[in-house]
Amino acid sequence: MSSQIFELARRDFVQRAKSKAFLMSMALTVGIVLIIGPLISLADRDPGPTQVGLLGELPAGAVGSIQGQADLLDMDIELQTYYELESAEQAVIDGDLDALVNGSDELVFREEVQLRLATVLTGGIANAERKAIAEEMGLSLQEVDTLLYPVVFDQRTLEPSETDEDQAKEFAAIIGLMLLYISILMFGQFVMMGVMEEKQTRVVEVVLSRVKPTQVLIGKVVGIGLLGLIQIVALGGAVLFTLSVVDLMDIDLTGIGLKVFGLLILWYLLGYTFYSFMYGALGATISRQEDMQGVAMLPVLLILPGFFLGQMALINPEGWLPRVASFIPIWSPMVMAVRSIASDVPIWEVTLAIALVGVTTYGLVRFGGRIYRGAILHTGSKTKLRAAWRSATSE
Repeated sequence: MSSQIFELARRDFVQRAKSKAFLMSMALTVGIVLIIGPLISLADRDPGPTQVGLLGELPAGAVGSIQGQADLLDMDIELQTYYELESAEQAVIDGDLDALVNGSDELVFREEVQLRLATVLTGGIANAERKAIAEEMGLSLQEVDTLLYPVVFDQRTLEPSETDEDQAKEFAAIIGLMLLYISILMFGQFVMMGVMEEKQTRVVEVVLSRVKPTQVLIGKVVGIGLLGLIQIVALGGAVLFTLSVVDLMDIDLTGIGLKVFGLLILWYLLGYTFYSFMYGALGATISRQEDMQGVAMLPVLLILPGFFLGQMALINPEGWLPRVASFIPIWSPMVMAVRSIASDVPIWEVTLAIALVGVTTYGLVRFGGRIYRGAILHTGSKTKLRAAWRSATSE
């Protein structure tokens, strides 16, 4: 990078980085991500075992039978014995007990009947009573177990089910897709706004007296792109911190996050570079704020199908349409990114997609630089692309 491009990049970086709107949005976004993890951890804190009180005369073996039923339904129950109805009911009211078994015919809850817990308790008491009756009839323990407990079948599936890790990858892919889409559009439009503002205020005329037009455009793309990279790194770091705090699934979320982080940086750099030169060239064709919205729609219309194709890739990463779209440069930054996060894409496919984006970006740099050179000094009404191209040719 030449010293002129470096200075131009530094100027644009500092100018945008000092913007109060950018700093506030950056601080707010990162702050929200940072506090999500601790909040989820607090909300997901293990409440401990379910507390159940036992009162009155219960059938022999009731405690073991209730625990057995709880184990079948994967419930952690702690049983406590009470001797007075008043103190037991007060414990329910105070929240010290989740339920009270009052003899063999009554369950007591605080406000609403907890059906799952009620099933465990009634099933445990009923099994204990049946076992006592069966033993009185002279049945052996094996016969009692056959009578009381259901047959246990071996279970298997014909197709693999989605694991927690697969779900985590899908979640990371959709978040990454949204972040890529927003970042490429936002910082690409920053490039357009910067080009248009310099043209409107005639600052670019002073700058062009010392450096070439293409160098001005490259410097702006590099400076604003570095700002976007810092934002993604900050957000990625905040997300990794949140994942390290949250423990929702029995998998290494942080390990997945590092892979996603690396892929986001790679595809942001490729996607931003591709679209930013397009935005810069289009920004050179306008001089008024009211013209910007209409001109900015062209990159949006190009990138929007990639967002939806990325969602399709999330559902079926190896489907023919997402797979083909991941090699089309205008959509590769999002579709290939999603495929790489959500599944194991062969390295040759990723390499080919990167190469195609790189070659197309080089062509767009040449094309965008020429449009910029031919339109940047034309003031007044919007300059047509064909006119800008011809103007650059005649220079």
